[in-house]
Amino acid sequence: MALINCKECGHEVSDAAKVCPNCGAPVIRDVFCPKCGTKVPEDTKFCPVCGEKIVPLSDESCEQGITKDKVVAGLLAIFLGGLGIHYFYLGKTTAGLITILLSLCSCGFWYIIIFVQGIVMLTMQEDVFYERYVDNDRTFPLF
Repeated sequence: MALINCKECGHEVSDAAKVCPNCGAPVIRDVFCPKCGTKVPEDTKFCPVCGEKIVPLSDESCEQGITKDKVVAGLLAIFLGGLGIHYFYLGKTTAGLITILLSLCSCGFWYIIIFVQGIVMLTMQEDVFYERYVDNDRTFPLF
């Protein structure tokens, strides 16, 4: 863990803290633009220097240092999609269980839809992938 300065009062707080213990303000971490490297607050949507979209990591992945790779998710959907493995990889347990149930009830027809979803995952841009499958609260993100 590292120490960062609170944006409101300037006191040092842990980077894992949600709020500053001194003033109660939410702790806003800094991230870097993937295109030009400019340091910006994590709640920034677009880089003020180059205009590149800033793709934030989900809170869970930030805390654990884990990122989700769209290539891995796409390949899992193509090869093991009928078992919902790609949803389990993305942290969408309910969607994985629903996929298993639909695969059993449809005698494997559902696998064709998941196969197409895997191809779509492999061809979409990284920021769209994170927005659609990782950084949202949707229980069953299909396309």
